[in-house]
Amino acid sequence: MSHSATNSSCQDNCICEVIEDSAGSKVMAVVASDGAGSAKHAEAGSALTCSFFIEQLKAHLASGATVRELTRNHVKSWISKLQDELTLRAESEDGHSVRDFAATSLAAFVDEDSAVFFQIGDGAIVIPGDDPETYGWIFWPQQGQYANETNFVTDQNAQDKLEFTVINHRVDEVAVFTDGVQSFALHYQSRQAHSPFFVSVFSWLRSAPCDRLDEFRNALISFLKSEKVNERTDDDKTLALATRVQLTSSDPLDSNNASEDRLPHL
Repeated sequence: MSHSATNSSCQDNCICEVIEDSAGSKVMAVVASDGAGSAKHAEAGSALTCSFFIEQLKAHLASGATVRELTRNHVKSWISKLQDELTLRAESEDGHSVRDFAATSLAAFVDEDSAVFFQIGDGAIVIPGDDPETYGWIFWPQQGQYANETNFVTDQNAQDKLEFTVINHRVDEVAVFTDGVQSFALHYQSRQAHSPFFVSVFSWLRSAPCDRLDEFRNALISFLKSEKVNERTDDDKTLALATRVQLTSSDPLDSNNASEDRLPHL
């Protein structure tokens, strides 16, 4: 990863929480963000972006509203409030601007029978497809005017760039990832999710005992840091996986889980 090579900080941030709504139902929330490489405070921008959208969701649910009742206009107003907060943050530090906190945003809010997804920038969100062992993306990674450019929540036209959708059926699995993962999780020529990769990681996750998820997490980190992966990308990598499908595994997790024969298929 380029940031490791230069001893600079990781510019990705991610928050995953299970939140109760006012009726006591559980909502799975994931927000991931990648700070712009050219921004002076990219890490702070991505961290604030994640925490801000999580807090806005909590306030929405606490008001008695549901995930299904979230609208594009709700999220547009959140973006405006986030930009105001980042402006205040920039003004409190001499010589800084909102652009110094530029970051992307990907969000997945999932309850028992619906889901809301929104995105500004690159990275992607993937869920199961209609056919067994297939996965599909919600939004294709956004690209800016030039190659290697994208959109950020700090952009003046961020509300116009917002992609938003509500799915009115149960979603059992979700993957949210920043651009450091998209080079091997998406197939660019066909504009499809790389289903063999997601079949591998979700099969792996479903069979992980709840009391040994840390071992799954550590094995996945080893995979993301592997030479096989780093040959494809030198960017920061954030991958959040969530499933409510659990299988009994005859091949329990062990210290060799990140070995070559256990790695997801790239």
